[in-house]
Amino acid sequence: MKKNLNKTMAMAMALTIVGSTAAYAATTTKAEKLEKAQEVTEEKQEEKTTETAEKETEATMAVSYITEVGKVVEVEDTEDGNKVVTIENKDGGLRFVVAPTTVIVDRVSKGVITVDKLTKDMQVSVVYDASSPVGMSMPPYLGNVGAVIANADKGNVSVGTFNDELVNEKEKLQLNVAKETKVLTTLGTKSILGAEDIKGKNAVVFYDATTKSIPAQTTPDLVLLLEQQDVQQMEMEDVNVAEEPQAKEVKEVKSVALRESAVAKGYTVTWKGKTEPVVLEKDGKVSKITLGSKDYVIEDDMVLTASMAAELKDGVLYVSSEVMDNLK
Repeated sequence: MKKNLNKTMAMAMALTIVGSTAAYAATTTKAEKLEKAQEVTEEKQEEKTTETAEKETEATMAVSYITEVGKVVEVEDTEDGNKVVTIENKDGGLRFVVAPTTVIVDRVSKGVITVDKLTKDMQVSVVYDASSPVGMSMPPYLGNVGAVIANADKGNVSVGTFNDELVNEKEKLQLNVAKETKVLTTLGTKSILGAEDIKGKNAVVFYDATTKSIPAQTTPDLVLLLEQQDVQQMEMEDVNVAEEPQAKEVKEVKSVALRESAVAKGYTVTWKGKTEPVVLEKDGKVSKITLGSKDYVIEDDMVLTASMAAELKDGVLYVSSEVMDNLK
């Protein structure tokens, strides 16, 4: 009897120890799970915070240009040869500097124009870097602008950054760049630009109709790339200006007969009708001039803009003398 009682007590104690060990093991496992879950939660939160920060950074970087729309009130001359344009709008207006290198694009003609074409009461859109310093005068004074769009109310204009699919995420606009789409740059490049040059760039887009899809799609008339001039180049130009206080002599631009002038330079001239470009060939290089257009192509791929369009007078095609100056 005593032996049975001892055996029973021993078994009970063993079961108690096993049960306690199992309970401890279960408790430990649960604690480990809670700790691991907490770590996962913290990791996810950290990833989310990082992702949010990256998105905010990308958004900040994308919005590097802003626009100000208004009506031209006055265009003033300055002592340094620049112009100061004053516009008015419901936000108090703006005064800004237009230098000889400032790109001014006409929404109607889709070509580059000079500042003297900005007339009183014309609706313009001013595009400038969001980080540009603005004076506290009334109206506010802006030293430099990226570009000016004349007749901005004559169609749609969009400013933004376009990704590799040519989509402006901010305005949900996608570009379908056609052969007829003109792509220019504020740096004045001589190369013919296309869809690939728009990707990842800040741009001003001129367009009319869009589809009702998401994103809305459009075939733009003109795309102006807003590109910053290289800082080192700007510093070199500043030095040159400082060393040369006298203004450069402006060469008079006049109208000259294309065929006569081109033949004298050794070019062969081919006329293909009023709707086709006139083709000039020399040493295997081809240049093209289109009737009624200021833009012309020299040496196969360099696109330049003249101060006056090619025109036909009494059966003779006349171009700006600067066109012939650029034909070597």
